Amino acid sequence: MISAYVTLVRGFVNVKPFEAIVRYGVPLIERNDLSGLGRLLRASLAIDLASALAGTLIAIATALAARDMLGWDAETAHLAAAYSCILLTSGYAAASGVLRIYDRFDCLSQCLIVSALWRVLGLAGLVAWYGQPGVAAVAAVWASAEVVQYLGILYYGWRVARARIPREHLRGPLEFAALERAHPDLRRFFNVVYWQSTLDLVPKSFGTLYAGVLLGAEGAAMYRIARNTANVIAKPALLVRQAVYPDLARLHHHRDDNFGKLVVSMGLFMGVPALALALASVWLGRPLLELVLGAAFVPAAPLLTWLAFAATLELAAAPLRPAGYALGRGSAVLAVQVVCVLAFIAAFQILTPRAGLEGPGIAAAIMACGLLIGTAMVVRRGASA
Repeated sequence: MISAYVTLVRGFVNVKPFEAIVRYGVPLIERNDLSGLGRLLRASLAIDLASALAGTLIAIATALAARDMLGWDAETAHLAAAYSCILLTSGYAAASGVLRIYDRFDCLSQCLIVSALWRVLGLAGLVAWYGQPGVAAVAAVWASAEVVQYLGILYYGWRVARARIPREHLRGPLEFAALERAHPDLRRFFNVVYWQSTLDLVPKSFGTLYAGVLLGAEGAAMYRIARNTANVIAKPALLVRQAVYPDLARLHHHRDDNFGKLVVSMGLFMGVPALALALASVWLGRPLLELVLGAAFVPAAPLLTWLAFAATLELAAAPLRPAGYALGRGSAVLAVQVVCVLAFIAAFQILTPRAGLEGPGIAAAIMACGLLIGTAMVVRRGASA
């Protein structure tokens, strides 16, 4: 719950400037406008730094003020406040955007792999040393792994920026007014991306916290475990959205007919195998949870099946959002997401007290289905306009 809480706060203060770097940086590179690109990067870095500082202060204050609502004792609230300090290093979105527009996804993957290995080896070390480590020890390993990932992306991003962009274009004052004149729809784009990324947190971090409120800490653990297991299917959706966005932006910039073919083929290529995994979870969910986590987590098997089905729909829809961004239909995509998130919250609240652990899973499937159908309609209309 502490990890989900900090992730949720970070999402509320993070406007995802890397999306703007891809959206506006790709055409700038195509025109060899390195001065304009440098202006965009400086502004994005300033937003990153402000978001990191604001997120840290808000997370610390809220953890101490809202502990009763979250069911935390004083010790847990203070631990959450200390954990929130990792947000000071979370201003890496601009560096991430640089890696994307220059096709250095290998650097991003290395940071994710190192962070994951750090977490696994750290937890294994704690178990070997303590047997049953306390929450504070686990939180320390988890926090250090996050910091390693954040700092790694910052290092790689700005190393690539210095190698590709002359230093005189990277240095200079913040020129927000000039940036808005060059990109009149920049403010609206930031607004759309901010709300979209915030809404993405609802079934993830908010879902974990909400399950804790309705079902207790044990329910939150079940939800988190089932969601992370289903994430084996859903995780590529986020990576695909980020990886395919620069290519879709280029194709649309050049009015290439392969734009629509790429969206459809990628959706089918990922959705069909994922559906097979979701169907397999109906029979294999219980033995898998018992084998990996133990008999105590077997009751989460029906929830896992529903979340796996939702992850399948999410994976099939993965190319649609960046396609909507590239087509300039970000506002319409956001409207679809708002409706679907509201449906998720309503279904979560109504079904969970009645269906127990299956309630959040059904709510996630309803939202994923709505997002797939609604976003596909938006992209189709945008492509034919």
